[in-house]
Amino acid sequence: MKNENITTTTILLAFNILLVLLGLLMINKRIINNDEKSDSLKAKINQIESQLDVLIEGANSAKEKVIVANEDFIQLSNSMAVSDKILKNLDSEIKGAIKEIKEVKNMTELQNRKLYISE
Repeated sequence: MKNENITTTTILLAFNILLVLLGLLMINKRIINNDEKSDSLKAKINQIESQLDVLIEGANSAKEKVIVANEDFIQLSNSMAVSDKILKNLDSEIKGAIKEIKEVKNMTELQNRKLYISE
């Protein structure tokens, strides 16, 4: 019986070792599978990062264009304000000149009447 117990113990021990080895092999297989998934995930993350970099560069470029366009718009707006002032001054001068011309015309007509009456 002692021999049978040793044989049974040996068989059980061998079976347990076999189960542990199978468990370790399954764990190793899962680790390898997870490594592959991790590498795939890293590749996707790198791809997304490069796409984000392109988008950020595009956004920065568009931002610079907007800044330049905004500066041009401000310059145009200032130029229009200056032109508006100039036009208002010209309008005032033209109105003043028209008033003076009317006064000269009236004075000329008055002098012509005086000359006509005196003749």
